[in-house]
Amino acid sequence: MAAVLPLSGCDDTDGIDAKDRAAAIEAARSYEQAQADRDWEAACEAGTKRLLHSLGADTVAECIEIYDVPPLRTYSDVRVSIGEAVEVPSFGPHPAGIGLRATIKRGQPDPFSSHTALRLVPGDKGTWLVDQAAHLIAVEDSDAEGTDAERPTLAERTDTEAVRAALERK
Repeated sequence: MAAVLPLSGCDDTDGIDAKDRAAAIEAARSYEQAQADRDWEAACEAGTKRLLHSLGADTVAECIEIYDVPPLRTYSDVRVSIGEAVEVPSFGPHPAGIGLRATIKRGQPDPFSSHTALRLVPGDKGTWLVDQAAHLIAVEDSDAEGTDAERPTLAERTDTEAVRAALERK
């Protein structure tokens, strides 16, 4: 696995090539959608060996066993969105890569949004794999403090600096 992002042909901010940015965003979206759909095989295959080990699994099959438990509840509507890509330096065992905010917004019975910082690193043949996932914030939409004017917007609560900080905590 490459430990350094390719920087040739950069035309975007933060040194991330447009092709790499698009591929990493799509990989993050696929990973989060697999999580939301409880497609554990796809979710586990989208991670690096390092991510599997952090879950206590050595193989994709073991990862599937860890995740494959009955849900506490199901939701009528689940939406996945991915925030801006940001270059993230290596940290601990994690190589440099692309950091992204992934948001899962769940509908009824209890509307809820959860935000995760994801570190994606280059895999084989131009693919991107999730190497690290760190919880950013969970806010029940109706329980945020303050008036609408006082509450920070979603972008303010989960901006690229929050992604970098979360990926350097864990």
